[in-house]
Parts: sequence; structure tokens; C-alpha cells
Amino acid sequence: MTEFAVIDIGSNSIRYAEERGGALPEKEIYTTRLGSGLAETGLLAKETMSRSLEVIERLASRAGAAGLKPAAYATSAVRDAENGREFAALVEERTGVPVEILEGSEEARLAFSGAVGNGSGYDTLLDIGGASMQVVRADYAASFPAGCVRCGDVARGALRLPDCDTLWSTQQMVVDGYVDGVMDLPKLEVKALVGVGGTITTLAALEAGLAVFDRSAVETVTLTRSGVRRLISRLAEMGAKRAEHPLLRERHDVILYGAYILHHAMERLKADSMGVSCADGMEGYLRLLKTREADDE
Repeated sequence: MTEFAVIDIGSNSIRYAEERGGALPEKEIYTTRLGSGLAETGLLAKETMSRSLEVIERLASRAGAAGLKPAAYATSAVRDAENGREFAALVEERTGVPVEILEGSEEARLAFSGAVGNGSGYDTLLDIGGASMQVVRADYAASFPAGCVRCGDVARGALRLPDCDTLWSTQQMVVDGYVDGVMDLPKLEVKALVGVGGTITTLAALEAGLAVFDRSAVETVTLTRSGVRRLISRLAEMGAKRAEHPLLRERHDVILYGAYILHHAMERLKADSMGVSCADGMEGYLRLLKTREADDE
């Protein structure tokens, strides 16, 4: 049976994981901000495409050298951008690896499969990425254009501000209005919520007092709505010093937006607390690849 290397082309980062025994034990993250500026222009920028393409080329080459079949999928930034398919075609031309552009509901389902499909006991999943947020249950899946990079672009653009540390309280109001406008959420009875994505796992690591990311420790954390509010205050007070924190160097300028989206979403879902999973859409995509391979035999 084929062993895969999974490449997740996200709005904030490119992620890479090599299959080992049917699992993805380690994930590497390369922050390229592919979706930066998308909210204003509707396009992927040349600079972020070039940066992302360079990373993907390197990862595809590594996978081949390791005897693994590289498999790539793209999410919100590539899906939403006017030139997203052009970028996907360029990736395939340069690497030989076709890029599967996931629809929002499919992205949501794969995250649910990866995090909840192992009998975890959770009934609802929240996934916050760079350009989108997914809410998923066994009988419901939706993707909303509200991620940490996109909401940062929206808030700063609306107020013509350079960063998240200028008029943060006013920026929160902009994010509130924007998320409410795009989050068309039906009434859901949430019994056990779990969160995935870089924003959520990073906040869980901070809540655990970690300086170095530790998956086993992160997955024991329960994030409460009041705890997220405290983390938002703490992150805002840190200001530019966020860039010096080892867990925040690559997301120091977007973590506040992501944390605020999380708090807002928990309020909308009427969830006082949530578990955290490091298994997500990458595991879901690997499971899909294995299913397709079995069906083809």
C-alpha cells in the first residue's frame, strides 16, 4: 500500500507530514501567508505565491527522496482567490504534484474526520484557519470566510491601521461585525466541542504555560471562554513582545485576531469550554487518500 506525504496549502502556512504506520506523527509548519491581502484584492499576491511555491517544491522533493507519494490539497485562500486555480496549476507544473482544491464543506468534513473520527466523544468541531473557519457536526458542515489572516486584513483595512496593537478595542468591534455578517449559523445544540487549527493549538499551548510546543500536553488542555478572554488580554498587553515568544514568532501579528474569532465563535455556539486536538484535516485527508486507494484496487 502506498505511503504518503501530505502537503496542506493553507492561508497562513504550508504544513507537511510524512505518513508513518498509517498516521502523521509529526507536522512541520512553514508560515508563508499565502492568503495575506486576499480580503482587499481578491487575489493571491505574487510575493506570497512565490514564497509558498518555493516551500512546496522543497517539500515535494523531500517526499520523493523519502520514497513517499506527495499529495497536496489547498483550502480557503486558493479556493477563494480569483487566481487560485492558476496558482494550483503552477504548483503542479513545477512539482508534478496535482493540488486538490477543497470546497468549504469538504474541508470541514475532513477536519471532523481527522479529529473526531477516532471515537473521541466530541460531537462538534471548530476549525480556525488563516482565511476561514469551519463548524462541523455529523449532520452539519459549514465553512465561513473568517480566519486570523483574513480578519486581520479586514480590521486593519477598515480602519487604515498598520498592526493589531493600534486601537485594538476598535479593531475588535470591526471583527465582531464582520464575523456576524459572514457566520450564518443555525441553532446547534453543542454538547462536547473540540477545536483544531494553529490558532487554537497555540492558545492551548500558552494556556498550558509551554515555551516549546508539545502535542501530548496541548491535547490535555481544556480552553474555557473566560480563559480565552484572559489570553486575549494577555496577548494584547504583550504588544510587540509577542514576536519574542517562541510559540508566537510566526503568528505574533495574527494570533490576537484568531483568539478573538475563537471567543466570538464560542459565544455564538454557546460553548463554555472546548477540548483541543492536534489531529485535523491532514489526518482526514490521509484517511481519504487511503479510502480512494482501496476503492481503486
